[in-house]
Amino acid sequence: MKYKKKLTGTAIASAVLIAVSFAMSGLSRSLESQNMAERWQAGSLKYAQVSVFYPQSSTPYKETETENIGKFIDDRIKAESFKPENEGAEIWTDAWSSVMTPSAVSVYNPESGRTDECASKINIAGIGGDFFSFHPLNLVSGNYIYETELRNDRAVLDEKSAWAIFSSTDVTGMTFRINGKEFEVAGVVRSEEDKSSQKSYPEEPVIYIHYEALEETGLDDALLCYESVIPDPVDNFAANVIKEYFGISTMTEPVDGKDPVKSLPVVITENSSRYSLLSLFKGLKNFDSQFISDRSIAYPYWENAARITGVQMEILFFIGLILSAYILVMVAVMVSGLYLNRKWHLKDHIENLMYKYTYKKKSSDYISVDENESDTESRFD
Repeated sequence: MKYKKKLTGTAIASAVLIAVSFAMSGLSRSLESQNMAERWQAGSLKYAQVSVFYPQSSTPYKETETENIGKFIDDRIKAESFKPENEGAEIWTDAWSSVMTPSAVSVYNPESGRTDECASKINIAGIGGDFFSFHPLNLVSGNYIYETELRNDRAVLDEKSAWAIFSSTDVTGMTFRINGKEFEVAGVVRSEEDKSSQKSYPEEPVIYIHYEALEETGLDDALLCYESVIPDPVDNFAANVIKEYFGISTMTEPVDGKDPVKSLPVVITENSSRYSLLSLFKGLKNFDSQFISDRSIAYPYWENAARITGVQMEILFFIGLILSAYILVMVAVMVSGLYLNRKWHLKDHIENLMYKYTYKKKSSDYISVDENESDTESRFD
C-alpha cells in the first residue's frame, strides 16, 4: 500500500513538473521584445540581443551616443570578418529610444480656422533604428515608421492616443501638432498581447515619432535605451563587445571579485540568455536584492515586462527544483525498497553462474552430500 502511495505521488509530481516546464517555455517565448535575435537569425551564425539602459542624469546621453556605439560594433564585426548568410543582407542591427515626455497635442479645426488642443498629456517617445522590429507592436491600421524615411514628420499612435486625439483608430493620413510641429499619422498600434507587457505599458497614451524630431518639438531628447542584435559565435561575444565599448576589459579578472559592469552608470542586459537555467539560478541566489537599483534609470515598459516575467520564471524554476528533488528522493526510496525486499540474492546468482559455466557444485550440493554421508554412517553404526 505504501509503495502505491509513493508511486502515485511521484507520478503526480512528474505531471506537475512537466506542466511547469511547459509554462516556463511559454513565458520565455511570449515576450517578443526579448526574442529579436531569434527573428533576425537566418542561417547557422548565432546571434544575441544586448540592451543598454541609460540614466536620466544632469548630463544625459544624446542620440550621438547611438552613432558612437554603432560605429564601435561595426568595427568589431568587420575585424572578426563576419559575413551575412544572404549576400547583401545586414550582418547586425540596432534600435534606440528616448525617455517619454508628456506633451499637449493639438489638431487644426478647418471650421473655426484654429488649432485646438485636444489632449493635454500624451507621452511622446522618440525612436530610431529598427525600433518596430525589436518591438513589433500590433498594427491596428496603417504602417510603422522607419529609420530610412526621408521625412521625420510621420508618427505612430497607440490606440489610446488615437482615441484621445481623433476619437477613432482609422486615422492614417490625418495630421496633428506637437508644440507647433505638424505630424502625419502613419499607423496605429496596440501593446503586445502578453500579460507582462499589458501590465507594464504606460497608462497614459503614447505617440512614437522620429528621434530627430524631438529637438524640433522642444521635447526631451535624452537617450533611454539602445538595443542591438550582434553575431554571437561563442557565448558572451556580443555582450563583451558592448562592455568593451564602455571600457570594461573582458580579458582580465575582476578586482576583489567585483563585477566591473556594476560600477558603470548604465545597465547592460544580455536579453537572449536572461531566461536560461543558469540565469534563473543566479536570480534565485540574488532574489532579495535584484529589485534594488542604485542607478537613476526609468526602464521602458518592455524591460519592466521582462523583469516581471523573470520573477515569474524564477518562481516556476524554484518549484521545478523542489519537484525534481522530490521525484529523485521518491525514486531512490522505491528502488531501495524493491532491492531490500527482493527474492533473489547476488550470492545465489554467482553460484548459479559458476555451476553452469565451470561445472563446480553449488554449496547446497555439498551440504546435501554431507547429509547423505552422515545418514549412511549412522546406518552402519
